[in-house]
Amino acid sequence: MAREIRTTFGELRQFASWVEPEPRVAAGFGFENGIIPDNAQATVDSNLAVFTPTGRGAIVEDSRADWALFCQERFGIGSALWPSFRRHPLNENFVWRPVGKGKRVLSDAEAEAYDRDGYVVVEDVLSQAFLREVVADLDHFEEARVESAKLASGKNTITQAGKVTFNVQLARHSARLRELISLPLLQHMMYDLIGPNVRLYWDQSVYKSPHSELVFPWHQDTGYTFVDQPGQIVTAWIALTDAAEDSGCMWVLPGAHRVGPLVHEKGESGNWVFESDPSGMIPLPVKAGSIVVFAGLLPHMTGGNSKSWTRKALVVEYAPDGMNRIAIDPWGEQVVSPANNPRTQFEILRDGRPVVSR
Repeated sequence: MAREIRTTFGELRQFASWVEPEPRVAAGFGFENGIIPDNAQATVDSNLAVFTPTGRGAIVEDSRADWALFCQERFGIGSALWPSFRRHPLNENFVWRPVGKGKRVLSDAEAEAYDRDGYVVVEDVLSQAFLREVVADLDHFEEARVESAKLASGKNTITQAGKVTFNVQLARHSARLRELISLPLLQHMMYDLIGPNVRLYWDQSVYKSPHSELVFPWHQDTGYTFVDQPGQIVTAWIALTDAAEDSGCMWVLPGAHRVGPLVHEKGESGNWVFESDPSGMIPLPVKAGSIVVFAGLLPHMTGGNSKSWTRKALVVEYAPDGMNRIAIDPWGEQVVSPANNPRTQFEILRDGRPVVSR
């Protein structure tokens, strides 16, 4: 890919989240009255900075992922700051919308962090007593399904006996899990991040076996089924045991949620979006009872578990009421189906008020 290109400010303004240089800055670069005309010449380099012919340094320095994707697609510029993004074919006009006003529990700093990085970490949410009750329920499901996981080993499944197991849509069977999914803190956070009408979209336990070297690959939670409101899917990754770098904590690529849905390849361990680890990845170690709340578009992965005990987590995805899944049939037509199964995708909030699940 090119290391720099020459263009005009008019073309740069085609970027949906373009931020215009302040008039005083533009004036300092020789633009009369601080106004930059569309035909003004500009150079964009591989650090994603914008320069003018004046030789006075960068007039715009923007390292956001969506800006990187724009430069990659429009100009063929690769950047060491980000991996190569491959936009999902149905991802045509995605623009990341920041958290609005009228928040219930998120502070301004947390909302800013979520917009910038795509996640916030909430420590020590669950009491140890409640945590034990939730884990006991999940252990019961794990024991009941362990034989089927063994039978499925080697087949087309991301559950792999002795390495990692996934038990899905368990909340419909467990009052304790429904209580956890509808915790007031989570309800209020979903109000802040999604809006007044929220449904459960998906829930699953993830048990990573002792001494398992299995790495669950880089993916977006929206990378399994395309939806028509991808920017409003929010995942709560609930640590049921301690999750550190050596026991399978989450790793994320901060800020990459802004590009929208990406193409995913299918692999033995799950769908993947990056074949190798991106340079900007960071770990998110958390203690049992803590929750990582992140955008469903945020690329993430989990590493192996070198410990002698099972690393346990619960993954809960929330979505706006009225969201639809979109698939492509063999004839290339879009098939739209609502994500509103009353048993597995029950309401969490209606008009901003909690909905009691039975």
